This record gives sequence, structure tokens and C-alpha cells, in this order.
Amino acid sequence: MGFDEKILLERIKSDNIWWENNQIPFYEDLSKRRYFNGFYDLVSQEFPHRAVVLMGPRRIGKTVMMYQAIQDLIHVGVKSSKIFYFSLDTPIYTNIGLEELISKGLSVNSMNFEGCYIFFDEIQYLKDWEVHLKSLVDKYRKTKFIASGSAAAALRMKSIESGAGRFTDYFLPPLTFAEYIDLNRYNTSLSEIEVNFKGSQKFYNTSDIDSFNKHFVDYINFGGFPEIALNSDKVKNPERIIQKDITDKVIMKDLPGLFGIENTLELQQFFNVLSYRTGEILDYKGVSRETNTDNKTIKKYIKYLEAAFLIKILHRVDVTAKRFKNITQFKVYLTNPSLYTGLFGKIAADDERFPHLVETTVYAQYLHREHEFLRYANWKKGTNEGEVDLIQISANFQKVYWALEVKWSDNPRPGKLEYFMKKNKLDKGIITSKTKFQDLSNLLIVPNSIYAYVVGKNALDRLDSEVVN
Repeated sequence: MGFDEKILLERIKSDNIWWENNQIPFYEDLSKRRYFNGFYDLVSQEFPHRAVVLMGPRRIGKTVMMYQAIQDLIHVGVKSSKIFYFSLDTPIYTNIGLEELISKGLSVNSMNFEGCYIFFDEIQYLKDWEVHLKSLVDKYRKTKFIASGSAAAALRMKSIESGAGRFTDYFLPPLTFAEYIDLNRYNTSLSEIEVNFKGSQKFYNTSDIDSFNKHFVDYINFGGFPEIALNSDKVKNPERIIQKDITDKVIMKDLPGLFGIENTLELQQFFNVLSYRTGEILDYKGVSRETNTDNKTIKKYIKYLEAAFLIKILHRVDVTAKRFKNITQFKVYLTNPSLYTGLFGKIAADDERFPHLVETTVYAQYLHREHEFLRYANWKKGTNEGEVDLIQISANFQKVYWALEVKWSDNPRPGKLEYFMKKNKLDKGIITSKTKFQDLSNLLIVPNSIYAYVVGKNALDRLDSEVVN
């Protein structure tokens, strides 16, 4: 179906309202995520000449961040008529190449490419997007191109394959617990302290752990999505928003479009099973029985769900942190604990499955640090068996940096953790609790809510320092 040129140009103008008044009113009032500065730094860089590819799951603020970057460009003196935004999931833009689309936009303002900033939202909806974008980057050396997409891993794979030296990836994770606390100004009870872990380390504690834990439970249920988390008093039925706008659209629209999936019902059922088992150790035989799918299909669906940034798979090492040659089991985590709410409803802190959501939440705070090698340890040799929930290991699997056991209890038993520490020459381990905080000689016992906050806070501080430097 061909659209009238006049209709197309009117749509482009309506999508670029700043051409008229130099403002984007609604987005000016929204709080900026801490990840914004790193993204804007890449957008405003003239050298090296690369496109910026903003990646992350649905509804975590990518479009908002693009609009905020546009507003800041205008504030620093870039002419509003030189900034273009195209959302490629817009039906009228279907089957129009990127260069042709830009040319239509340029014709509205009688502009040429030089000195322009071109934003492409939801770029995965364009077939072979990476080829088109690479061509633009090579051809127009004085134009900045910025793209975003929801199928994060698929975007990264294509950007690495076809955009070597032309694209810079920037990953936006779901809202971290630290962002949730700070943006909502729930941090008044927090104070800085020091703990002894590999030397003196900055940490945090709270004067009101019960209230802080209540925020933690709320975050688990709906805190990963900014539009819900920052407007919780105004949003009715967040479960429905999460299900309809996020999981259903990803399973029924994004993945079939990207990978040509025909049996979306089977994929939905598979995702439901893995989501319910978040934070658990699974094996291929058990998953096959539970989902009525073979190993080949299981691996394929896992690849798809990871590409859509719905789940993450954590791999196993033994008690000496060595890899297994025959991979039969793995741990599965939702990338955002609030996805559980969308599928199964709000979960209470005393629910029998809540400890698995706590572990999922702690792991989710590490997603923005994917360059770190995270694993779980699980072993069984005769009568000696055990598990450690999360460890960081060197890239060559020769050294363990730290080990963490996640508990939703104030009577955590560190026996297996201590055994693993001894085997791997770790002086001190970490074990989380519900409310208990103790800095012992060989163990740091800390509430899950505080630990999740500290992990996110440290990552954000490092992010800020990278931008400054």
C-alpha cells in the first residue's frame, strides 16, 4: 500500500514537534535516569564517527531518553530543524529505506545532511537495518546517527557482525533498585558506612529496615519499569500493563517478526514455565518434560527469549570453579522481577516463591555489568554436595573474586558458602538476609534490599566517573 506523499510529510512533522517551538513539553518534566549522561555523551561526540545503538528491553525508557537527548541538543544550541526522529514501528514508514525517509524529512525544512542528528527508534522493525545504518555512517561523515531497539541481544549480534568500527552499543537495563529508591526519594533513611571487604569499602545502611524492605517488595512487583515505578500512585492495574504492553507484545510481535516464529503459543507457554521457575536450577530433561519440547527447541527458545531480553541464563561451575564439559543444567532468571507480576500477579513477601524473586532481583542488579563473568556453583561428589548462588570469576576461570549466597531469612546458614570459600581461597564471603546486618571477619551479612541498592549505586557511580573521564 502506497501512502500519499503529503500524508507522509505531515506524519514526519507531527513526530518532530520541536521544529515548531524548540520544545518537547511532556518529556521536559520527566526525571532523567542516571544512564542518560553516558548515552548523551555518545550522542554529542563528534569523534570517533560512529552511530550510537541504544539497546534494552521494552518500556524501560529508551524513547524517553532519545527525546531528552534531543531536548538537550537544542539547549546547547543545535538548530531544532537539524534534529530528526523516526519511529520505525510506525505503519506509514514501512518499506521505506532509511536514506529515503531522511530525505523526506530534510525536504520539509529544505536542509541537507550536514550537521544533522538522526534518531531511529525501534530500528529492529527494518529488515537488514544494520546494513542500511552502516551505509549511512560511511556516506555521511558529518551527520550523527542514533538508533534504538528492544530486542537487545539480536541487535548487538547484528551490530557486531555488520557494524565493526561504525556502531557503538549502549545498553539500558531495567530500572535498578538504586534508581527506584533515589528517583522516588525513598533514600532519606540511608546513611553511608564502611565495611571490611577486600579492604575498606563504602557501603550503606538504613535506620528503618522495615520501611526499606517494603520499598524492596514494591520494586520486585512493579519497580523495573519507569513509567509504573515513578507513578505508582497514578497507575491502576500495573499487572495488566506489564502483561499486555511488554510480555504479550514481545512474544506475539517482536520475536515472530525477528525470527520467523510460527508457534507463538508454544513459545508463550515455554516462557511462562521458565518465568515461574525464575531463580531455580533447571535441567534439560526436566524442562523437556514440563514443556513437552525437545532439547533443540529448548535451546532455540532460550536464545529467542534472551535476545528479547526477557530472561538470562546463568551457567554452572563446580566447587573449584571449573566448567563442566557436559552441560546438563543451568539457572534461569527473569531480567526484570516485575515480569513475574505481569504473568502471575502481585507476590507477597511471605509467599513461598518470594525467595526466588529476591534472588532474581539481586541478580538483575548485575545485568548492566555483563562484562563480568558471573556463574553459580553446584557440586555433588559422594555425600558432599552444595550450591553457591552467585560468584564472579576471571575470564580464564582461574580465579574467583567473590561468592554470594542469597537468603530471605535472618538465620542464614553459611556452611556451603564457607566450604566453597575454603576451596577457592576466599577470605570473606557475602550472605544476604531479610533484616540482619553484620560485618564479621569471614562473612558480610547484609539485608537483600541494602545489598541490591549498593550494587546498583556502585555501578551508577562508576558510570558517572566514566562519563567525566
